Amino acid sequence: MNRKFLSLTAAAVIAGSAFVPLSKANAETAVKSIQNEESAVKESISGKQNEIAKIAENAKQLQSDMEKISAKIRQTNQKISEKTQEVSETKDEVSSLNEKMKETQKRIEERNNVLARRARDIQQKGGADSYLNVLLESSSLSDFVSRAQALTTFVQADRAILKAQEKDNKTLNTAKAEVEKKLQKVQSDLAELEELKEANKYQLADQKSLEAALKEQKQAAAAELAKLKDKEASLNAQEKAALAELESKETETAPSATAAKSSAPQESKQDDSASTGTSTERDDSNGETAANTQKEKTKSGSRAKHVARVPSFSDNGSASNNGSGTVEKAISAGSALIGHTSYKMGGGRTKSDIANGLFDCSAFVHWAYAQAGVDLGGAGANTDTLAGLGQAVSASHMKRGDLVFFNTYKYNGHVGIYLGGGKFLDCNSSDGVSIDTMSSGYWKQCFNGVVRRVVK
Repeated sequence: MNRKFLSLTAAAVIAGSAFVPLSKANAETAVKSIQNEESAVKESISGKQNEIAKIAENAKQLQSDMEKISAKIRQTNQKISEKTQEVSETKDEVSSLNEKMKETQKRIEERNNVLARRARDIQQKGGADSYLNVLLESSSLSDFVSRAQALTTFVQADRAILKAQEKDNKTLNTAKAEVEKKLQKVQSDLAELEELKEANKYQLADQKSLEAALKEQKQAAAAELAKLKDKEASLNAQEKAALAELESKETETAPSATAAKSSAPQESKQDDSASTGTSTERDDSNGETAANTQKEKTKSGSRAKHVARVPSFSDNGSASNNGSGTVEKAISAGSALIGHTSYKMGGGRTKSDIANGLFDCSAFVHWAYAQAGVDLGGAGANTDTLAGLGQAVSASHMKRGDLVFFNTYKYNGHVGIYLGGGKFLDCNSSDGVSIDTMSSGYWKQCFNGVVRRVVK
């Protein structure tokens, strides 16, 4: 009878000790879950703070770059002012030369009229023989001498006219050559002014884009950091509540645990303790394993998003994505955006930007080739990554579809798709998606000879 009672009592104690810690285990699990999430948030906050520090570092570098651009713009404006003054002075010189040429031309025409009249008179009087007749018809020696002097005067006058004509003709030809030279200089200066203005336009647009991109990065990072801190505060509050609940559960289970210790045999306490310890260790181990597994999955998934699916080149230089058809599809898709886009530094990497026609140069090139089924390194591709893709080609052998690079605000700061004939398709800070020439003007100055062939 006593044995039966003891057995029932032990069963009740064991059942009680198995039931009471159940809610306590839930509380412990909740606390541990919150602490794990809190740790992840703190890690995210640390990462975001590092990102903001990097943005600040980039901002400092961008500020330095923008100061250089501003200095260059000031120099360009000064050159434009000087060239404008030179053009004005040259035009005045040309105008003065034209007036002198008119006067010289007038004198030549007047002398030509005199010579023409003289020639007609001589012809009417029998040509050159008339001079001899004039001398022979003299009535005396003194008359002969007078007639000879008169003829000498006429001949000398004719010679003077001819010499004056020769001099003025020479002066006129010299003036004409000088005017041509001045006009060529004016045209050259005007062309140089146009190039300087074009360069100025792109530099100003690049500067504004850099400033806008930097501002957006700062705002986005600050907003994300604020959200993370709010989440951290919320988790702290949840952790406090969960710890309070756990403490309450421990207080509730204390009497039951005391009763179990006083009623159960020594062997049972040891067995229960060993069992509980093993269970706890197993739970902790499983929790850590699950957490680590989840982290590895997250890391693996994150890496998978950024794997660049670039056309691979074999030893003989041929690409897996080949054929002029691929190039033409990319160019056709890109050309369709002409007149329908705006430049945005960092744009073209979200569905919203693409839908609204907001691209930067590298995102546009990536998008255009993506329409032809060629992935140039993922949506985050930039000029630096694009410059490392495909196969290097010399500028003298580049062909339609090759990527061409330009030194703008930095080395390889701009990229476009070569079309042939010195033209290329790009998205620039001044005109958005457009066709530009790299054989003259601003882009000729910026072209650095870097060409990459991404489709064979």
